[in-house]
Amino acid sequence: MCGIAGFVSSELQNGTSMINVLTHRGPDSVGEYKAEISGKYVFLGHARLSIIDLSAAGAQPMSTSDGKVHIVYNGEVYNFQALREKYLDGYVFRSKTDTEVILYLYHRFGIDFVHKLEGDFAISILDELRKKLYLIRDRVGVKPLYYFRNDWTLIFASEIKAILKSNLRFSISEDSLHAYFVFKYVPGSETMFSEIKRLAPGHILEYSIDSMQASVRPYWKLEKNSDYEKLSYVEGKGVLLDLLRNATEMRLISDVPVGTFFSGGLDSSAIAYFIKDQSAITHYSARKNKTDLRKEGTSSDFFYSEKLARDFSLNLSPIDIGSDEANLELIRKTLFYSDDLIADASQIPSYLITRECAASSKVMLSGMGADEIFFGYAGHLLTLLSQNFDKLPGFLSRFVASRCRSLDQGNGCLKAYRRYLHKFGKYYDYPGYKYGLFSIVGDYENSMSAFKDGENSSAAFLSGYFKNGDDPFDSLMRFDVENMLVKNLHYTDRMSMANSVESRVPFLDHRIVEFAYTIPRAWKLSDTGVAKKILKDTLKPYLPSYILKRRKAGFGMPLRSIFSSQDKVSSLLDFEFFGSFDSFSVPNIKRMISSHQQGREDNSSIIYALISYQEWHKLFMNGRF
Repeated sequence: MCGIAGFVSSELQNGTSMINVLTHRGPDSVGEYKAEISGKYVFLGHARLSIIDLSAAGAQPMSTSDGKVHIVYNGEVYNFQALREKYLDGYVFRSKTDTEVILYLYHRFGIDFVHKLEGDFAISILDELRKKLYLIRDRVGVKPLYYFRNDWTLIFASEIKAILKSNLRFSISEDSLHAYFVFKYVPGSETMFSEIKRLAPGHILEYSIDSMQASVRPYWKLEKNSDYEKLSYVEGKGVLLDLLRNATEMRLISDVPVGTFFSGGLDSSAIAYFIKDQSAITHYSARKNKTDLRKEGTSSDFFYSEKLARDFSLNLSPIDIGSDEANLELIRKTLFYSDDLIADASQIPSYLITRECAASSKVMLSGMGADEIFFGYAGHLLTLLSQNFDKLPGFLSRFVASRCRSLDQGNGCLKAYRRYLHKFGKYYDYPGYKYGLFSIVGDYENSMSAFKDGENSSAAFLSGYFKNGDDPFDSLMRFDVENMLVKNLHYTDRMSMANSVESRVPFLDHRIVEFAYTIPRAWKLSDTGVAKKILKDTLKPYLPSYILKRRKAGFGMPLRSIFSSQDKVSSLLDFEFFGSFDSFSVPNIKRMISSHQQGREDNSSIIYALISYQEWHKLFMNGRF
């Protein structure tokens, strides 16, 4: 795992500053390649975190022996040894890295070599003979890659802040700002900056140095895989078990120590099972105090992780997470490393856990992705509930929905369920994109009310996924994988790399993603509402029942508890800041806060989004970073 940056430009950019701002991603060494090609300045930069082949031979940028093809690369290709043996027998290697394998695969096969890779990667290849520069991002978007392009420049980097270090100016996109408050991140390929884009997962950008023209095309997209379409349920369980075991074992390849994010939930426990005999691996678990758990209405991850650690004889390391960690200093720190603005309180525990583990584990395995692809979120259950309600007489379904809508979200018992039932009732009569509203974090209408003009393009964006006649669950998985999952991967990557730790996600091996998309909905979310059914049934012989049957708990900070305190909100939120913009509605913001603190609504995600935007703007738009 590393940081990469580069440019092709008619004007010289500050390449050294670009790569230096990424040294948290790669503290072991920094390398640069500079050239002039067809009258253009060309730069490739690399900040290295040594994971495989720790010697100087693994340094980047790396070039072919003739000095005509160059690579900078972030990530891991887990099948690189098999690819080297199968295709590259005649090549002379100077290192034991996957980087050199990628370089010579391109040399032999051209850009279509990417179809042979199994792994997580963001790659830039400079071909001086063809006068081309390529940017390639892995199929699911595990590794980040951003770019800026105009008529005379292409700039790319692992993180936005590196592009901001160029000699150009950037502005906030109003459309992205509205979308951020609805989704708590900017969906699609846009960012908060009008001029900076994400390279979409599974895509290649090809840039001609001569013409300075770029084309972007997909090399992979989420589709049904015929290998899995005719499986019986029993066969499906066997295939899934083999895929999970193989994906986990592949991601153990490392010349440095490995650890795990361990919550005691189904997904991280599955990973723990496959590696439980490896005593050198440490499993890190967040621990919340009882007061926060009571106010949140959720169960304790640490209770289950500690119990399974005893049963499996795992090396467990707890990290305390609570209200005290929700302070401006830590929020600002996570926003600096995040830079592609998202409001997800999971960033703070992710940062704290990887800060703790960095001294002993430079690679961390995560259960990220299983909920999105095997339907483990409340939004999936609400979609099933909505489909079932559609079969009822209209007067009855509308009556029950209205009763759900009237529920206080933060008062009374079963708080963890009331907020979802409220959302279901509120949006049940919406058009087909309501399934997306069930899935997003926070309340759609309240999020829009942070602005004086509540109109935005979010409904149109969602409608593009949820088209009439399409299966809502297929649409929901495409939406989740292309948006919400990319956001979750974003914070996982950024918070681990903030501490120079590489994160790996076995569940997002593209073969598992294709398997999950192909199998019937009822195998994932049963007709009776059992979430991740085939995953639970597959793991039933190997995990104890208290893991399989436990209630899901969120990984993030206890925001509902934290923001129930007026003093806490006042210490974090700057109303004068929002009042200085014509677009924000301070009265509506105050109303949402009051409603949250009185327990009528759960607006914790919106309050966190406001605080995050406030501090992000001060950091990146005022040049403080």
